[in-house]
Amino acid sequence: MLFRDRPAERLEELFDREWEVRRLVEAVGGRALTLVLGMRRVGKTSVVKAATYGRLRVYIDARVFEERPYISYDDFLNALRDELRRLLPLHKRLAELVARVRGVSVAGVDVRFEVGRNAPRLAELLEAFDQWAGERGERLIFIIDEAQELVKLRGRNLLPALGYAYDHLRNVAMVFTGSKAGLLLRFLRLEDPHSPLFGRYAERIDIGPFPPELSARFLEEGFRQAGAEIGRDLVERAVELLDGVVGWLAYFGLRALKSPGTALDETVEYAKRLAASEFCHFVQYTGSRRYIHVAKICRQGARWSDVKRYLTAAEGREVSDPEVTKLLTNLVNYGFLEKRGDLYIVADPALRLALGDLRC
Repeated sequence: MLFRDRPAERLEELFDREWEVRRLVEAVGGRALTLVLGMRRVGKTSVVKAATYGRLRVYIDARVFEERPYISYDDFLNALRDELRRLLPLHKRLAELVARVRGVSVAGVDVRFEVGRNAPRLAELLEAFDQWAGERGERLIFIIDEAQELVKLRGRNLLPALGYAYDHLRNVAMVFTGSKAGLLLRFLRLEDPHSPLFGRYAERIDIGPFPPELSARFLEEGFRQAGAEIGRDLVERAVELLDGVVGWLAYFGLRALKSPGTALDETVEYAKRLAASEFCHFVQYTGSRRYIHVAKICRQGARWSDVKRYLTAAEGREVSDPEVTKLLTNLVNYGFLEKRGDLYIVADPALRLALGDLRC
């Protein structure tokens, strides 16, 4: 069924996305590093999971760190340990190889990591994955979902291990997704001469919202599969308001199967609340309410000069050029704005609606 409350796991559960899947399958077959980028709820996780279903993979969901101001290396290892606890009971040879890594103990179906200075090195764990995949004549896909959250990691730098894997571990393909593209690129430091990943090529796959006609087809096919008849007018209104974000289209579809008369209003209100909560969390984290003013002026698109003029008028004093640039850059890096030509615009339709009466 197309209308799902969780990400797709298999190719047959996806709608469209053949081009993105084909590019990702080709990338993990030959590239060391692939970035899958796109705004929230456009289906990045579904594409990655479906395209790699049945392959050797290690999957870490870094969204568990989203609400934290910082994370430790032990926090990261705990997320990796949870994935290994799922894998090791199914793969005895992998358990044997992981058990050889310093700081790791494997007992039956359980795996434990030492903490602090004795914690296992990520490079050595990746070496174990590489050897396991090589013995099987396959490539292992090392996936970190919403990898930009690792920019908060303190006390240990993961980039040397990732650079080592890029250069030497031929049986490991790294795939990092990110809804905050600027932040992810800042974490990886691909253009920083002092970064272990400097100069390394990363395949980039952008996942965008559906265009209107594809959104309509998605809804119509979902209702057809469910055996439901939904009026064309309601479908067209949903396409217009939800703007191709597949997560919200699916949520609307599920609600419409039960209460078509109220489903769209309920979906829009829920989406607005969630978008407002995420944005207000960012505002509180940064400690600057100027971001609210900037986002509001950019709801339908604004130039740098428009933002400066608006801030200066709102505050009754000159706002410096570097401050305006910083505000816009941070909003782009955190995925709240997109830069299209010389316009900055709020890409998420739910946030555009929420900004109308936002109170943080």
